[in-house]
Amino acid sequence: MLQNVLLVLSDFPSKGTKAIRHVHSEMTPGHRGKHSKLTLCPDRKMSSDRALRKQQQLNNLVYVVTNQAKPGDRIVDFCSGGGHVGIVLAHMLPSCQVTLIENKELSLIRAKKRSDELGLSNIWFIQANMEYFTGMFNIGVALHACGVATDMVIEHCIQTRAAFVACPCCYGFIQNTSKFHFPKSEQFKKVLSYKEHMILCRFADQTAVQLPPQRRLTGKQCMCLVDLDRARAAEEQGYTVRVISMEPESCSPKNNLIVGVPIEKGTGI
Repeated sequence: MLQNVLLVLSDFPSKGTKAIRHVHSEMTPGHRGKHSKLTLCPDRKMSSDRALRKQQQLNNLVYVVTNQAKPGDRIVDFCSGGGHVGIVLAHMLPSCQVTLIENKELSLIRAKKRSDELGLSNIWFIQANMEYFTGMFNIGVALHACGVATDMVIEHCIQTRAAFVACPCCYGFIQNTSKFHFPKSEQFKKVLSYKEHMILCRFADQTAVQLPPQRRLTGKQCMCLVDLDRARAAEEQGYTVRVISMEPESCSPKNNLIVGVPIEKGTGI
């Protein structure tokens, strides 16, 4: 059944949404290592290999956000955890205001401590589930928001007409909820049932490095199709959207970025 689903969807990337490409093709060497001290120092329990991969993830995400941000912009880091993304953004964009949204108190305490050690004055912390955040903002970001949390972040940004940069994770946890029904876009709904979409999500989680190469490739294809459905749904609500791969792809098995900007604000991506 998976092969039939992939065959039906094989030409989707060429229809509308900008084709998947890599972030680092546009990234200058000077930018890639600019904040290495910020990403490597905070977590002393983190192995050097994991710290390197985390730095590479941040290089990709921060590059996209800094290219989009303007002085005075309000940036929200959803599902911020210990603040890896938000703290780097606050450091890189001193003329912007950065807010971290996280529901775990200990994670925010750790993020606040890191921020204080760096002397950042343009960063705020809110302990709450994201749906309770009602402030206005210009850019929403999320690194490895699990399952439908990615869809919640994108929807929150669309409601505010904010740009978004989201790195999804845990595709196998995606399922219909009271707020979201899959597939999301009208184009995907025409060719995929909910059951077939769930098959894509299940295989999209099979990208771990220990799996055989062909299986990982199939997982990556399914991952991209799930995210293209998300991108098309955002386009239907007046956004220009790209799905791009982080580099090196080894920085994470879940290495897609969904980047969207309201049409009225220009492409900017």
